[in-house]
Formats: sequence, structure tokens, C-alpha cells
Amino acid sequence: MKKIHLILLLLVIGGIVGMSFFIKDLTTYETFASAASKKDKFVVVKVKLDKSQAVEYDMVKDPNKTYFWAFDQDGQRTRVVYNNAKPTDIERSEGIDLNGYMRGDHFECTKLQMKCPSKYKDDMKLAEKNLPGATATGTDANKY
Repeated sequence: MKKIHLILLLLVIGGIVGMSFFIKDLTTYETFASAASKKDKFVVVKVKLDKSQAVEYDMVKDPNKTYFWAFDQDGQRTRVVYNNAKPTDIERSEGIDLNGYMRGDHFECTKLQMKCPSKYKDDMKLAEKNLPGATATGTDANKY
């Protein structure tokens, strides 16, 4: 076997091994119902915080537990147990990706990623109001 063939073979093997580390990150979004059917399997659920219920966190009693309610993409509401301190501004998040396991009547979250509200959303509304010739539907194109 030539040196070039050996090097190419090692590169291919290294590429396959390297890609296998990223395969577990290629997860699809589940709902609470589909997560329940995949008992004890790690899943990612895209949710919105139920703002009608308070986020429960007691740093004295248990600093590594946060409890809240969330709606999945199908509108199913479930209690979430996050095994960490309460994230800052969780109430302001537009969406949350929960990583974890469905455990009976609740979702046990080991990691979460919040989708922050756009810091430009309010600025755009204010800018539209301040535009010369602005109407209720935006700028008045007939003036120009």
C-alpha cells in the first residue's frame, strides 16, 4: 500500500469518527406527547413559557431547582423541572428550547436555551412613528 493511500484511509476514518461526535447534536424538535412516547430518551422540546403561572425558584431551599409551566408547539401544557438556578429574564423570553427527558407528569430539563426578544422590535415601531409622512400602514408612498 502506498503512503498516499494510507494517509487517505486515515483521513477518511478520522472524518467518520469526528462526525460521530456531532451526530447526537442533530436532534429534531419533539412535543411533550412524542417525548412521553420516547421514555428515558434525551429529547429537545421547543416551548413557550406559560406566563399565567409564576416561575418557582427558592435559592435557600434548593438553589438547583426551578419549576415552571410551558406550552409546546401543539399547545399542550406541562410542568417543567429545570435542574439549575433560575435563568435571568426567563419571563421575557420569546421561546425556550428544553433539553431533557419526559418523566411521567413533568419534563425534566437538564439544559435550556432561551430565545431572547429582539432588542430592535420596539425601536422599529418607534422609528416608523417618527418617519415623516408615516401613516397607520407605514410610510405614505404616494407623497414621494
